[in-house]
Amino acid sequence: MTDTPARAGLTPSEQRRQEVIAIERFAFNVTLPILLEVGADTVLRATGTLFRIAQRRFVITARHIFDNVDHEKFGYPESPLQGGTSTFGTANYILPKEEHVDVAVIELLDEKTIQCLDTNWQYLSLDNVAPVSGSTSDNAFFVSGYPGSLTEMDRGWVKGRLVTAYTQRMRSVPSGAEDPIVPGLDLFFDYSGEATSVTGQPIQTPELPGVSGASIWEVVDNVSGVWSPEAATRVVGVQSAYIHSKYIRAKSWLAVAQVLELADEQLAAAVRSKLA
Repeated sequence: MTDTPARAGLTPSEQRRQEVIAIERFAFNVTLPILLEVGADTVLRATGTLFRIAQRRFVITARHIFDNVDHEKFGYPESPLQGGTSTFGTANYILPKEEHVDVAVIELLDEKTIQCLDTNWQYLSLDNVAPVSGSTSDNAFFVSGYPGSLTEMDRGWVKGRLVTAYTQRMRSVPSGAEDPIVPGLDLFFDYSGEATSVTGQPIQTPELPGVSGASIWEVVDNVSGVWSPEAATRVVGVQSAYIHSKYIRAKSWLAVAQVLELADEQLAAAVRSKLA
């Protein structure tokens, strides 16, 4: 994972394990459960990732989570560990008309929401985004999100568990994947019943309802200079679908640029420039 010297007193496996913990903690602080008010109840709807671009604050998630729901009922937990819930308030929901561009952008405009998220959460920037490696890459990828089966409400507080599933990119389109499949837009990753973590240990893969909209991250093998989770990872896609024991499907960040273009061409151009 890194080309820097081993930390004093740590074996390579121990160092890798510490790096994995740091990476998952980094992802935890920017990965936002998206909640939905249903009558008197609040339920987990999806997962999003917080980004600050040009001093504007966004949640990147999947478009299909908006089907047949009231946007004003969407909300978030006030703290990453556990906390009361609030609705997003005033926000600009940027949704593509094409269903296969399964990415949505929420621009946060409500001052109370912004203050709460600025205080308790963290944001990524375009520095954390990159195009996915070539199809011959053996780099590890992972998706971090909040499965509905592990998230619950307790007396008005949300309690959830962030799950990180490690995988590899599939080198061809899997059989059974629904059309349309757009080269450069659609990405596929292995999702067998058992996966391998970046420590090399086998892990059982969870069911992923509630993880829709989560970021797909790539772990960079060679980090120049001082190792950090920011330097060792990059966001390459947005999770859109999965079939357990077969694959995870995602949209590349080119889809985010396509959606942002509906609201601000300069922001879209900045994303495309970063991915070029």
